[in-house]
Amino acid sequence: MTETIKADLCIIGAGSGGLSVAAGAAMLGRKVVLIEKGEMGGDCLNTGCVPSKALIAAAARAEDMREAEKFGVASAEPKIDFAAVMKHVHGVIESIAPIDSQERFEGLGVTVIREPASFTGPREIRAGDTTVRAKHFVIATGSRPFVPPIPGLDDVPYFTNETLFDNRALPDHLVIIGGGPIGIEMAQAHRRLGAKVTVIEGDKILGREDPELADIVRTQLVKEGVALVEGGKADKIEKTLSGISVTVGARAIEG
Repeated sequence: MTETIKADLCIIGAGSGGLSVAAGAAMLGRKVVLIEKGEMGGDCLNTGCVPSKALIAAAARAEDMREAEKFGVASAEPKIDFAAVMKHVHGVIESIAPIDSQERFEGLGVTVIREPASFTGPREIRAGDTTVRAKHFVIATGSRPFVPPIPGLDDVPYFTNETLFDNRALPDHLVIIGGGPIGIEMAQAHRRLGAKVTVIEGDKILGREDPELADIVRTQLVKEGVALVEGGKADKIEKTLSGISVTVGARAIEG
């Protein structure tokens, strides 16, 4: 049986944007419907800000041990338990999840529907067996990882930001295609946690950032042992006995 709900505001997407709008509107006494087909909290909680910063924090502690001598404390090479690091990452997600949970928002008076949504009219949405008619709509559906059309990529296993934090084994050699902020922060974190890391970037790393600040980051990455391949396009990817091989011009990078 189809249920029809009339609301002041209907929000599609329970990520950081949608949740902020839902909470604010509900506190102002508006009738709010929030629709989410995936996980509450969206990218920020589950595959973005929270897990990445938790991983970076663990990596920073490891680097602090290596650099302790400049503070008059004996430096030491940390012993990394990568599975335990990722357990910490997911523990941070779990500690924040109640704030973004369906139960909390229902407690604020928001009607939460966990189904895909599609418009059936200018002011009407269908989500599962529910029709929502609202005065206003907010589309806060976020984004998905872009998987580049590199020949051979479909034939090998690979991570995106949505799957990287489910990995429990430290890669021997992590090859990152893309030198933007996400690629660079994951490169440094994994390097500090003991992996060999190569970043392949078609232009310059952090190309949208201030060039002088990007140079500071570049110098630090090289100092820490991250290999940077700038101005190089990943032409093809092949499976090897030990993992994968990425061809960049005349060079093959195995990882």
